[in-house]
This record gives sequence, structure tokens and C-alpha cells, in this order.
Amino acid sequence: MTLLSRTSALVLIAALVSASFAQAVDVWTVAVNNTRQGWNRFETVLTPANVPKLKKIREFIVDEKIDVSPLVVGDKLYVFTMTNTAYIFDVNTGAQLATPRQLAAPFDPRPDPGQMDRWLIYHNWGITATPVIDVATNTIYVTTFGKPNANSQNTERNNMLWILDANTLADKTPPVLIAGNADNGGGGIANGFTTPYQKMRAGLGLLTDAGGNKAVVVSFSINGENPRGPGHGFVVAYDVRGLNREAGFTPTPAIWNVTPRGGAGGVWMSGSGPAIDGDDIYLATGNGMDPATMPGNFSESFVKLRYTAGVPGVGNGKPTLAVADHWGAFSDFGRADEDQDLGAAGVFLIPERGNLIGGGKDGILYNLDKNNLGKDTWNPQFNLPFVATYLPNAPNGAAGLPTTTAANPNWPIVNRDRNLPAQTPAGKSHHIHGTPVYLERATSGIVYVWGENERLKAFNFAFATKRIASFRAQGTQIASGNMDAPGGMPGGRLVVSSNGTAPGTGVVWGVYPTQGNANSAVVHGALVAYDATTVLNGGRLKQLFHSDANPANNMGNFAKYSTPVVANGRVYVGTFSNKVVQYGLIAQNVAAAPQTLPTSQRQSAPVAGTAPASNGLSDLDAMTFGCPKAALNAAAREAAKVPTQGTYQFAYFRINNDSHHASYEIHFKSNYHGEADLKYCVAIYCQQGWDPKTTKTSVTLMGHERQPAAGATHGAACGPKPAPLKRRVKR
Repeated sequence: MTLLSRTSALVLIAALVSASFAQAVDVWTVAVNNTRQGWNRFETVLTPANVPKLKKIREFIVDEKIDVSPLVVGDKLYVFTMTNTAYIFDVNTGAQLATPRQLAAPFDPRPDPGQMDRWLIYHNWGITATPVIDVATNTIYVTTFGKPNANSQNTERNNMLWILDANTLADKTPPVLIAGNADNGGGGIANGFTTPYQKMRAGLGLLTDAGGNKAVVVSFSINGENPRGPGHGFVVAYDVRGLNREAGFTPTPAIWNVTPRGGAGGVWMSGSGPAIDGDDIYLATGNGMDPATMPGNFSESFVKLRYTAGVPGVGNGKPTLAVADHWGAFSDFGRADEDQDLGAAGVFLIPERGNLIGGGKDGILYNLDKNNLGKDTWNPQFNLPFVATYLPNAPNGAAGLPTTTAANPNWPIVNRDRNLPAQTPAGKSHHIHGTPVYLERATSGIVYVWGENERLKAFNFAFATKRIASFRAQGTQIASGNMDAPGGMPGGRLVVSSNGTAPGTGVVWGVYPTQGNANSAVVHGALVAYDATTVLNGGRLKQLFHSDANPANNMGNFAKYSTPVVANGRVYVGTFSNKVVQYGLIAQNVAAAPQTLPTSQRQSAPVAGTAPASNGLSDLDAMTFGCPKAALNAAAREAAKVPTQGTYQFAYFRINNDSHHASYEIHFKSNYHGEADLKYCVAIYCQQGWDPKTTKTSVTLMGHERQPAAGATHGAACGPKPAPLKRRVKR
């Protein structure tokens, strides 16, 4: 076989770069960005064509369960655990890039069942709200609920906000105790020994208003859930200038109480964050005192809060939060089951089209006008609410009906008890916990939702009417498996990826408990991927990948509040197995069986980072052949990983100022003649500038070779038009 010419090799590299780094994306908050659509629209690597080849690449091991979503910025993976510990890993090597930092001492939640850990599945209570990263300032905002110090009593617990350097995890400014009474009355946030305790479940938000002022948004749910109190849900907003202690500001937050005249109304949204559009914050609340029963309270509601930044020197620069609009979905009073949180799942925005979409434990999807939520009527909504998590027995309203449709009294949107397990087809619950996600195509959109004890569902979204217009298709896997009624929790957690609206690029991803109730036990989980747009006969989505299909891809135990992340050709899954699992494509796809080489022609692998002085690359000057020694070492290590005899392409890509360039490429053969020939073949295609801290690498098998005749020259080993051999310089 004739070796590829340098020209064709460069063409290949250009293709690799176009596929891998045309548009890198940072996932700095839960559900990708502030819309909470869960849509990474800049995924240029993973497509329905290659996702079936997905494999587990590595595991990032941490000290405890992970109950929040991992975050990816550049080449850094951020992981936060239930011991209040933060980690930074290199996504390419798995190396820790900073010393892990425990921010606060965790407490044991098990001694007080019914408060923090009713099912006794946690040993430590730590970081339970996905942090947010300000990429522009390289700052992590993370909250902890922990003991003041390691020797404090187990029942003494403080809510803290930390402001960390995203490279080192060091404090950028001192941490803040999240405390104070609500600006709209009704009490304050519990700290110290005060009960009932609050929980921080909803992901943090980072708001930037029209004036460029930033705010960190923290949400609280409540234990106890008594609609008459004690205890409340809260939303807290800190002006970042206050956190930075700028002149005229102190870290004094705006605090809004969901139920100032009642109780409960937690903001938890199963770990999703509030949707943010300019200075407007959208969220869903849980059970408690609702606005219809007692005006001025906002349980079981979609709420729009308006944020106003602080003024320097006025009230310590304290910002404000005020209700701009709401829709009270229902009241729990008098229901057969009064724990039917609307806020069991989050919301997402389609800002350019005006939609706010969400749902909760009733399995009903609501499609609201973000500019007119409706307060006490669904008339302004774009379509009549409908059950989305399962296809129930009649009577039930279909998707896409206008709000002018007369609702049948037996439909679940009217008869609230109609959707309880005793009334569903299999006698199981079909709550929405994982927030619905959204993908756009050129002329329409698709909404995906995966409820408990059911398959993933897809619904068509019409641009012209802004309606969730019709049922589209469903997946194959059933969350919680074949459990007896009433089944298990919490359904699937979803994200979706595509290369913009390009056809044939959309993939919808989900993690789910394969069997069992993940709310009350630690159970096995799996990652599954479907073609986002293809519909097979029978109204099924085309399954592309399942992590249990190959034992080598096993992800471990399901983490019920950790949403997977898809970024730059890789998938990251947080688990209850004390690890984040990374999946991706293996660069070399060897078509033929490996050939066994004679012992004399096998090469020992160089030690990572260093080559042996007598038989490796360290006898070359650092710039021999105009090539950094680090690049030669890297190429030799890659060659040792692929012992199949053949021609390989080793590509590495330099990253400058967040721009991705195909700067360098190397063409080499594995185990071809010997170490000297390998060094030469690497060197003639190597250029200056390789930096192991800012590169991506890949190795691709170009073609198998027959064993060459002994004594071949350097030029014959490396292909046509070899560069002239330069002088070796001893160190």
C-alpha cells in the first residue's frame, strides 16, 4: 500500500478539525445555558451516524456521591460532591488540575429521617445545587449546606455561598453566609440549629441585566412542606458587585419568600435552574399555600420575578426581587394526594418565540406565554395543558388543542385526581422530574420529556402557532424497568445535541434508573441515546447507544439530580458510584485483526512525560527538527498504544484565546522499523508550538502495511518527499 501523501494527510487533518473544533461549547450551568432548554446546538462531533460507536473513555474518581451536574469549560471538567468538595480535571487526560478542596464540613443526614434524608441513602450531605461558572471572569459560584467546622454538632448547619477561582479553587473573595429575612415578609432563611431546614436543590443562576450588572441567583426548597408553615421556599439574588466588595456595595442579597402568608412552596425543580431572560427570572414552585387559596402566596405556580440591580451607596447596594407575573396552576387542598408539586421539574424558555414550558408531578405539560403567564387563567397559554408523560386511556385531551377548546370534566387538567396512579393505565405514577428539553430544526421544533415508569416522549412544536402541536414518537427504554405498581422515580434526565439545525445531527441523550426506585434506594443507571428526529415504524425513536449493551461501557449507579453533559464530542455522566464517566469516540477504528510482530521489532512504551535516556527521545535536543521534545514523546506514547502494524495519523490542535486551529500534524508508523525511524517519521512532520496544556490529540489508523524489507532507509519508512534529516544535538 502506498503511504498517504503529505497533502492528503493535511486534508484529513482539516476534516478532523472541522468535525471536532469548528465551534467549541462551554457548559457553565445546568441545562447548557440560561434558557434551560438543555440543547447544545454547537455539537459538531457526535451525530446519529457515529454515536453507535460511542465508548467509555475514562472515569473521574471522586470521594463521594455526585448529586449535581458536572460542568465543562474549555478543557476543564468541574465536579462537586456530597462532602462539599470541588474537583477540577483535565478532560483529555483525566489529571487533576487543582488540589480538591472541601469547602465545608458535611453533616450526616441520616439521624433525622423525614428532614434531609428520609430514605437513608446519603452518608454525607454536601453540594446539592449545581454551581454556575462565570466564564468571562473565571469565577465559580457554589453553595454548600454544612457544619460551620468539622467539630460542630451534626445539627448545626449553615448555608454558604463561595466565590472561587476557576483555575485553583482558591477564594476570590470571602464566602458569604446566606442569611436574612425576606423582603416581602414571612420570615427568613434557616441557619445554625434553626429548623425546619431548607434544601438547595435548584441549580444556581447567573443573570446579566441590560446594564451589564450581574447577579447570582440561589433557590431554596423546604423540609416539612406544611402549607401553613413553618418554613418557606425562597429565591435569593446577590449583586456580584456586592460579592466583590466593590465601593458602595456589601454582599447584601434580595430575598423573596414564596409563601409569606403561609408555608412551604419550595423551589427545587429536581435540580434544574431558574430560566433567565435579561432581568427576568422564571421558575416553578412546589406544594404549599397557593395564590387562589390565599393571595400573596405562590405555591404550585409558574412565577416571573423581576430583578433590579443595586445602586452604589444606597442600602449597601442591595438589589431587589419582585413578582412581575405568575400563573397559579392549581391548589393541593382537597386532593386525594396533596403532594403533587408543579415544581417537581424545571422550566425552559424559547425567548425568541415567547414560550415558557414546564410541568410537574401530574405529568402535564404547560405551554405559557412568557410575557403573559395568565395569573388565574390558562387563556393566554399557547395550547391547552395536556398529559405528556404517558398515553393514557380515554378520556384525555390531546396535545396541541387551543385554549378555546372546552375541557372535558374528566380530563386530568380538570379532574386532578384522574392522574393519580390508581387512574393510570398501569396503576403507576408518571411524574415529570427531569426538566423537558427542546431542539429546533429549520422549520419546527421538538419537545422531549421522560416521566417516571414510562418511555421518553417527543412532541412536535409548531413555529407558526407556538403550540406543542402533536405527539411525535417515543423511546424504547422504560425508566425504573418492570417494577410493580406504583413504580419508581424519577424518570429520565435529558439533554439534546445537534450541529445547529443541520439535518442528521440531532441526538437526544438520557440517563435513567434501569430498574428500581432511585428516590428511595441506590440503583443502577444507564446512558441511552436516540436519533432526535428519525421516527421508525410504530412511532418509535431510533435508539443509537445504550451503556449496558457492552459491560465495558457500564456507567454505575444512577444519580437522581445529575443531568448529563454533552460537550465537544464527549458525554459526561455524574453517578452515585463516586465518579463522573466520560464517553466519546475512539479515534483509531482498526478494521483488521492486529498483527503480531517479531520480538526484535516490538517497542517498549515510553514512560508518560519522559523518554528513557538510552533508548528514547531524550537524546534529542528539545528543538531537534524544529519539533518540541514533548511532541516527540507524545507521539511515541501514542504509537505504543496502537501496536497494530500500520500507518497512523497523530494530530494535535493548539487552542489560543478559545479559538481552535489545526496548527500541527504528525504522520508516523507504529512499530515499523525501530525507535530511530519512529523519531524521524514523527519529526519530519512536526512543527514548533506544541503545548501539552492547550492541545487536543487524536490518532487514526490510515491503513495496514506489509512488513517491509530489512534495512529500509528513513525516507522509505516515512513516505514520499521526506524532509531532509537534521543534525541531532546531544543535551
